[in-house]
Amino acid sequence: MLLNELFGENARIKILEELLSYSDSFLTAEEISRMADVSSKTVYIHMNQLEEIGVLEVEKKGAKRFKLKPDDERVLALGLIEANEYLRRSYKMELSFKCSDADFLSVSKHTKHAEIEANFDEAPVLDFSSTL
Repeated sequence: MLLNELFGENARIKILEELLSYSDSFLTAEEISRMADVSSKTVYIHMNQLEEIGVLEVEKKGAKRFKLKPDDERVLALGLIEANEYLRRSYKMELSFKCSDADFLSVSKHTKHAEIEANFDEAPVLDFSSTL
């Protein structure tokens, strides 16, 4: 994700990206830990720091659960960065499909994988290229 590209890959960035991805939901530290691939202890450390600076809402029913404050300017800025990067990549992505001389129907009549491999030179070639 873009935050990693901008700020490097560290635990807090991974945690923030997961919180941004699930911005409408409260998540437990264990859920965040699993999704961000960081230890629960690390998640708790960062959650406490993020809570101190005021960017988290904390729900204390049962297990403590966290979500980013949707009206915090810093959270909104991070969300805009992520959303704009996603849109930029989506709009600039150009997929081109190039097919060899053989058409798709000539390949689809082969019912066995071995037959397709034997006729691989006849198979249409899909070429995905992107421009970013």
